[in-house]
Amino acid sequence: MKVINVGAGKIGIADSLNEKFVKTGVDAALVAEPMLREVQLDGEIRGITSFAASVAEISGGCDYPLLCGCKTRFGEYEHMSVMTFSAGRLVDIADRTLNLGGDKCRDGDTIKILRLKNFDLGLLVDTDILLAKNWKRIAPKCDVIAGIAHGIDDDFGYVPTLASLFGKPYAAAFASGEIIWGVPE
Repeated sequence: MKVINVGAGKIGIADSLNEKFVKTGVDAALVAEPMLREVQLDGEIRGITSFAASVAEISGGCDYPLLCGCKTRFGEYEHMSVMTFSAGRLVDIADRTLNLGGDKCRDGDTIKILRLKNFDLGLLVDTDILLAKNWKRIAPKCDVIAGIAHGIDDDFGYVPTLASLFGKPYAAAFASGEIIWGVPE
């Protein structure tokens, strides 16, 4: 797991769920690799599949939340999502609010702010991190902005500009293993 300093604290970024997660020393960990899979939420609820249970178990050995990107499906509804796990359980799911990529995923309706030990983290899912209107909505309410995205392209080069414009440190993890992060001056 890579650990990056975002000024207000430290964020870990793991390439996959198979990595060894440190027990302490970071405020949150981002994992984007599961965005390449689909999590069947109805199967999780009925106990048929165990993705959430396995990630919850990993989070039980850490003193920080684990933010795990994935594609979620519930019946016919499909979303690009980030599932947040803490202390051995699933505590929240955030969905991408605007589909810029034209895939068949539906839009969510809420941008999340997570209260961590040392700072408040604004969470932007997938291409939501590219939208100035989202930064404008959450920047006054958080200390750091984090994103987990399926794929990276040239548009993500605007993230440092948005971070400087709104004066927020940022970290983003991508399913391809790439990361971007920085602390605006």
